[in-house]
Amino acid sequence: MDTITLTGVHANGTHGVLAFEHERPQTFVVDATLHLNLTRAGQSDDLNDTIDYGRVAKDIVAVIEGPHVGLIERLAQLIADRILADAPAVMQIDVTVHKPHAPIVVAFDDVSVSITRVRDGACGDAEQALSEQLHEPASSVVSPVIPSMHSAVVALGGNVSEVESTLRAAVREIDALPGTQVTGISPLYRTAAWGMADGTPDFLNAVVELETEMGSHELLAALQGIEADHGRIRENHWDSRPLDLDIIDYDGITSADPDLALPHPRAWQRAFVLAPWAALNPNAKLAGAHGGPVASLLAVAPDRNAVQLESEDWMLSSHAGKKESAPAGWGLSAGAQEDHPQSRFASQFPPAGTDEKPVSRKAIVSLDSASHDAEKIFRETIVSLDSVPGNQVQGISPLYHVSHFDGPDAMSAVVQLETKLPAADLIAVLGSIEAAHDLAVDLDLVDMEGVTSDEPNCSVPWPSAHSHASVLAPWLDMDPDAMLGVDPVSFLLAMAPDAGQVGLLSDNWVMPQQ
Repeated sequence: MDTITLTGVHANGTHGVLAFEHERPQTFVVDATLHLNLTRAGQSDDLNDTIDYGRVAKDIVAVIEGPHVGLIERLAQLIADRILADAPAVMQIDVTVHKPHAPIVVAFDDVSVSITRVRDGACGDAEQALSEQLHEPASSVVSPVIPSMHSAVVALGGNVSEVESTLRAAVREIDALPGTQVTGISPLYRTAAWGMADGTPDFLNAVVELETEMGSHELLAALQGIEADHGRIRENHWDSRPLDLDIIDYDGITSADPDLALPHPRAWQRAFVLAPWAALNPNAKLAGAHGGPVASLLAVAPDRNAVQLESEDWMLSSHAGKKESAPAGWGLSAGAQEDHPQSRFASQFPPAGTDEKPVSRKAIVSLDSASHDAEKIFRETIVSLDSVPGNQVQGISPLYHVSHFDGPDAMSAVVQLETKLPAADLIAVLGSIEAAHDLAVDLDLVDMEGVTSDEPNCSVPWPSAHSHASVLAPWLDMDPDAMLGVDPVSFLLAMAPDAGQVGLLSDNWVMPQQ
């Protein structure tokens, strides 16, 4: 009997017996050998006289990306069943499922399971089976759906109850929407209740930029769900509210849809939207008839004097209850500067009118957690790090599983920052984020470009980083040319005593999946 063989079909799935494997995708690799009669194809040289092995590969991927199973033995059976059902000409199939990143606490190259399954009645007429397969309707072919990514700008506001903590929660809930990643968070602004009754509490406002697989109306519905969860009742359009989420821009689209006008029809004249957006992205542009550079629109907005910078590090929960803002010269009027104390990071941002500029350095930060919610905590940590003034996250490693002989298993990852904070201040920020998560995450400054320190609370590079595979492995995945001091990270990882205790879990964990 003739054969068609596919090897190395890769896809990510949530298969395994451990709890975290139900939620965190990892890579599976499948080899499949199809046994069938290829006489007709050899004579005709016609694609219609053989099996579409591209479709077989798609079937394999669909099963891997499908519902969770505990055993790779079961995964292999489902793949065999799927192919035998979709390709009647196949009389026998051999399937091997590889799990190269299985959570095993000793060094290994691969784990695999191989099965062979024979079609019932396979001794019958193979030509008849091939004929049936060739006459399947085209509608039975399953094509994978590749999601499109969209860019959106969302404005946040509120003036009822604990507004700052509500806005923080909303950012995290937006970031947790399926297929959505928050990519930028503006400073927080305080806005007088312009045009509303005297005595109305001030609003707090911010803007986030995000990437999402959601359509515009799907995103709108999700945002309104978040509003409702925080007590928003849409009765009076011009009223106080605990949370207001508006889509300001979606892929630069211009639309007069009555359910979702794009861009937001009044954004061009609202300083409480324009000010945080311009602070987040000085080059931002608003589409539409009233559009233009956001900074220019802000300069002529009728309520521009009603908006003042409240805080740049508001996403750190340790800020709650404190009134912090940017240093002098950061776009505030003289009077506003007198009312707003300088932020804890002011020493890094010289006053306006001086020639001195803050130094920007590359920094590597490791994340480690034994919590069942480690992945969620890591994602919130990255959002918090990126929201600190002077910080910009530039790289995020794959997610790794870390096995421990004498304690619970853990997850680890590494991020690369471009930061204007000195090492001691960045370490203090990491401590604040740890405290915000009740120490469920351990954050360490592994290295900072051009910095060497052996102070008791500021050791850079991190002294034991060279022997921690939980740091070195994700770092190397993120940057194959990474160096720790004078040593290549690749060399240090090869020598690390715990190299056999780490394994790749997912390289797309930052983007939440449904």
